[in-house]
Amino acid sequence: MMALAGLQVTGIGAHDPVPGHAAPIAAAYKAAAESLVEQLRLHWTDATLSQEDDMYGERWSRGQTLAILIAHQAHHRGQLTVLMRQAGLVVPGIYGPAREEWGAMGMEPPPV
Repeated sequence: MMALAGLQVTGIGAHDPVPGHAAPIAAAYKAAAESLVEQLRLHWTDATLSQEDDMYGERWSRGQTLAILIAHQAHHRGQLTVLMRQAGLVVPGIYGPAREEWGAMGMEPPPV
């Protein structure tokens, strides 16, 4: 996504093999996040957030692109939560306790 907005973020490519363990995935994510921050610092300013780029056949401001990137990441975090629960893993709290953590705190989880 960020390449369409003129940034050269390093990371695993779409056609690279999927790692078989979590550690290389976490390391690659960290490296890509650090690369993104570096690229943003080098090439974007507050003034360029209103600049528009061709994004998937639409015109998005760079500020909109950042907002969509954050929402996209939240979407994938939600997918991981579902997959972890399906695999019987404990989901860690990110923005407060996960449903599984309420009991450990001596509290009933909120109704869903």
